[in-house]
Amino acid sequence: MPTVSIPRARIADGSLPSVCIVCGARAKQRYYARVSAPSLAWVLFSPLLGLLFFWAYVILPGTCSSDDEGGLPFCKRHRGYWARRGWFIILGFVGMIALFVGAVFLNPPPAVPPKETQPHWLFGVAGCWMLLILPTFLIVHLSAMRPIGSTRKSLKLAGVHPEFVAALEDEDEDDYEDEDD
Repeated sequence: MPTVSIPRARIADGSLPSVCIVCGARAKQRYYARVSAPSLAWVLFSPLLGLLFFWAYVILPGTCSSDDEGGLPFCKRHRGYWARRGWFIILGFVGMIALFVGAVFLNPPPAVPPKETQPHWLFGVAGCWMLLILPTFLIVHLSAMRPIGSTRKSLKLAGVHPEFVAALEDEDEDDYEDEDD
């Protein structure tokens, strides 16, 4: 899937083509207008925390609103595209942390030296969960349409549908031809 750099101004003012950014179908609605606002999260936090904050932003109520003029074009089917992935990622990591914390608290106190204590069985469940969620997270995240970078003027998205890219390039060419006239 292609990578495209979209001007933040076009996201904010709603001038992107009406082509679903995920599947290339006709898209009447626009969502996540605030994704066009520049963020300093990458400066203040680690990339993992920045990623988790992005997914938390996506699943918060009201962020998937189409009341604003701007935003990214999504068809009806993909309206909750980022929210579904956000819930999966956030709940997967929170579940993993909760299992490890629960295992620590349920672990029996150390025994007197001649006796051995076994770690609580929840450590095994937490370890299996971690071995399952990390590769699944990588597969889901890297195969999804997602932001991969930004500048003050543009947002770079990976996994964008080729029809959206073609429509965006056609509009850019039309704008360039209008400037020449």
